[in-house]
Amino acid sequence: MEKLLANPKANQLYSKMNINKKTLIFIMIFYSTNSYSGINEKQKQVIKSQLFLLNEDMVSKKDIFEKAKLFDSKGFFGMNSDVMTQEEFDNFLEEQERGTHH
Repeated sequence: MEKLLANPKANQLYSKMNINKKTLIFIMIFYSTNSYSGINEKQKQVIKSQLFLLNEDMVSKKDIFEKAKLFDSKGFFGMNSDVMTQEEFDNFLEEQERGTHH
């Protein structure tokens, strides 16, 4: 530790490496908390394609949820499976509906 303090350039490099590590961890946490982890791209596409029909009362939220559930990620032998929950569906649908009304 004394060697790091004696050499200012090495100390700066160590400090920059720590900042980079912290930034990388922050980005990973940010993306993991602000994404719809249980909703894959195909499910998003199905939901978005049904918004007009939902707004015109031609389909129900339950119908859209069931259609999107057909595309749940099954994973490999059950590992890494990623299923959409009702809460994730409701949150995503609410966000999409807000986007179409403004």
